[in-house]
Amino acid sequence: MLVVFFPRSETRPPGDRSKTKDIMLTRRGFLATAACTVAAVRLHARGPSKVAFSIPNEATGPRMPIDFLGLSYEVQQLADPAFFSAQNSGLIREFKALSSTGVLRLGGNTSEFGYWKPTPDSPEPEHPQVRETEGEPKAQYYAVTAEAVKNLSEFLRATGWNCIYGIGMGTNTPTRAADEADFVADALGDRLQYFQIGNEADLFSRHLRDLKTWSAKTYLQEWLTLGRAIVSRIPIARFGMPDVTGNESWLTEIANQWPSIQSPPHVIMLTHHYYFGGPATNPEINIPNLLKP
Repeated sequence: MLVVFFPRSETRPPGDRSKTKDIMLTRRGFLATAACTVAAVRLHARGPSKVAFSIPNEATGPRMPIDFLGLSYEVQQLADPAFFSAQNSGLIREFKALSSTGVLRLGGNTSEFGYWKPTPDSPEPEHPQVRETEGEPKAQYYAVTAEAVKNLSEFLRATGWNCIYGIGMGTNTPTRAADEADFVADALGDRLQYFQIGNEADLFSRHLRDLKTWSAKTYLQEWLTLGRAIVSRIPIARFGMPDVTGNESWLTEIANQWPSIQSPPHVIMLTHHYYFGGPATNPEINIPNLLKP
């Protein structure tokens, strides 16, 4: 039995990458040392044995939050209302086995092509033209329904998990974004951690926005339009941003512009995606390679 308690991540100013690297190297060294220690003990032990490794509660330093573990799904999964539902007992069982306090993130590239359909007879809105680019998802539009969100709420309560909910930016409008967010906030209640508007927006210049004008500044202006529309309906709404795929400089640029914004929405998280050895389709992304020093 191997029991490991990780230290909690500490809050750092945007762009402070040196601290991040120090912590990552420390954790990697810690894991490697722990693994070698357990392996050595087992190698020299005579007969079957159990090995317990723990850090005392009085240990100082940063600690990982209890809900650090999570899973990310495409928003498009909501097109099947029965998937995230209280009736999907098999999925609920697996989620609970993974963690009793996990976080389900709904986002992904498909979030840019979903549209809010509050009632069964709500018409599909007109969609803007999107350039088709190799490596980017094709514009396959789908509806996110009230039924799917209600079922999601029941699923979260059955698993004990919380949710980061993605609101599309690529082909959305402020009104539809606010309508969807208002319903989601009411349905999910305290299970909603925050809203994420847009997914990997730094790649929008490839197919969703003008390559010559799209930047962290124009993204922020557009984000604020959608964010404020949501806040007008949900004053206590919380957000995460910018959720970039690789252009980490956006975090610093946005942080530098933030003090000049009048009454900004409540942002609690600056995020970016990190694929170790990515993209995710790379067959070399496996457990042995992920755990290499």
